[in-house]
Amino acid sequence: MLEEDVDLEVEDIDRLFGVLLSELRQLGLTEARTVVAAAGITGVNAPKQYWYPFISGVEAAFHRLQPSSQLSALRILANRFAKSDRVRNLFAQHGYEHVDGTFVPIALLDQREAHYLPLSSASELAKSMKRLTEGDETGAITKACGAVDTLMQYLYEKHQLGNPGSVGFAARVNTAAKHLSIFDEMKSDLIALGMDGKDADSIVDHTRKATDHAAHMLQSLAEKEPFCFKALPSS
Repeated sequence: MLEEDVDLEVEDIDRLFGVLLSELRQLGLTEARTVVAAAGITGVNAPKQYWYPFISGVEAAFHRLQPSSQLSALRILANRFAKSDRVRNLFAQHGYEHVDGTFVPIALLDQREAHYLPLSSASELAKSMKRLTEGDETGAITKACGAVDTLMQYLYEKHQLGNPGSVGFAARVNTAAKHLSIFDEMKSDLIALGMDGKDADSIVDHTRKATDHAAHMLQSLAEKEPFCFKALPSS
């Protein structure tokens, strides 16, 4: 089941639809007609062999739809182009991400953080912030858990660290941190800032322990609340 989108203004719907309308040209004209019809955009009166009247007809037909039908069409078209990096980047430039059928404003997530995260994790964090601002603490925790879990899956795949499903969540976090030399780099950065080695070691040690405790906390939470992660074997 699709999650409920944030309230999209008419201008937002128009901009996002414009992205998808332009992307239709990446398809053959026959396929584009099929995709448009599947999205519920009907009554496009245009010659079958020409792009311009077809695109104009799709735009006109879309704007004849009721707002709820426009949003449904938008979701269906977005799902069709979900694997397109170009579409995802254009959505981001318009201030949104589309993940699992949901449009999420990326403004809810600090872009300094989003820059270092895979899109799926950034989107889960944005959803978590949205749930939190709506007073849904349980939903916020669920999405925050999902953000960390998808990040671990991404790191395991990118750095070929093995099967993430074969080890406990806390072990995944520690393995990824060790492989990426996160704490070694932290120490180097602290020393570069003028801190002596002993103090740098102390800060790094406390941070390493805090990270391990947080990972175990999330794992315990997942075991108590199975909806947080799909399946986390205990470590």
